[in-house]
Amino acid sequence: MNIEAIASRFKIRIMGLKPLRGVYMAYTDKGPKILKKSKKEPEKLLYIHGLKEYMYKRGFHNLDRFLISDQGLPFVIDEGNIYIMEDFISGRESSFINPYDRSAAMRTLAQLHIHGQGYIPPTGAAERNDIGKWEKTYLRKINDLAEIKETVKQKKHKDDFDNMFLEDVDFFMEMAWRAYDTLRNSRYKVLCKAAENLKPICHHDYTYHNIIIGKEGQIYIIDFDYSCHELSCYDIAAVIQRVMRRFSYNIDIAMEMLMDYDRIKPITDDELILILSQSEFPQRFWRVTDRYYSGKTQWSKKKFIKKYREAVEDKIFMLDFVNKFRNIIT
Repeated sequence: MNIEAIASRFKIRIMGLKPLRGVYMAYTDKGPKILKKSKKEPEKLLYIHGLKEYMYKRGFHNLDRFLISDQGLPFVIDEGNIYIMEDFISGRESSFINPYDRSAAMRTLAQLHIHGQGYIPPTGAAERNDIGKWEKTYLRKINDLAEIKETVKQKKHKDDFDNMFLEDVDFFMEMAWRAYDTLRNSRYKVLCKAAENLKPICHHDYTYHNIIIGKEGQIYIIDFDYSCHELSCYDIAAVIQRVMRRFSYNIDIAMEMLMDYDRIKPITDDELILILSQSEFPQRFWRVTDRYYSGKTQWSKKKFIKKYREAVEDKIFMLDFVNKFRNIIT
């Protein structure tokens, strides 16, 4: 990799460089930038770039825009590899333990959804649209768990992970079916139909390390790699679940987060039901068991067991949470 040559394609000159979490911090004549090799295909980068620019032009400025190459693209190709450069956002990672950070994160998420709605990807960009896919996704993952259960039951020699899985799987399959039932009895299809015209977007990885707090308290959002067209309540449910795991599923904190978002972009009753459905679905349990039995992730047995225990240790709190949440919103 010829870093100087790559930088020149982005019309900047590098003064210094240092590795930073799998990327490079580049000190340039135009300020600090991030340089990294991207695994995304060009058409996906065009989608992400188009979304960022759409939001920026509509007034959402606190994000990590791509630099543009001498070919007018948000990437360059060097020796068969794709490289991107982005603005470096100075600040600290947010903390979901901190109530100020949580509130600011939810209000900023609402602004992100407002400014991203209506985005039409440019010609040549990938089609990244998850609207309307929840039912099939739920059923696929439920089927995964059922197939894994039958396979494990038939094993003559079961290891510790197998025994733990068989002890917990029925509870989580019931939760998955409950989530599916909630979804089927919601107005999900109506919202998806409306979304064809509204074109809502989601960040799809809205977590603490992608929310940066600047020195003056400004909130910046970075890493739009998984962004796509999707109902905005997906992001809301996902970030609430991430926070809930840190607070033993404290319903009061969840309601505070919803109110913070609602002050900027009102949440409808229909969306609350979909947030409930997402909260009921045992995504973490499915993910760790799927990774273990499919061999997709090369973790040690010790790490898998640790991740598994983290996924199941709060199951009673999780059940209590969704019961309370249902009582509040219905």
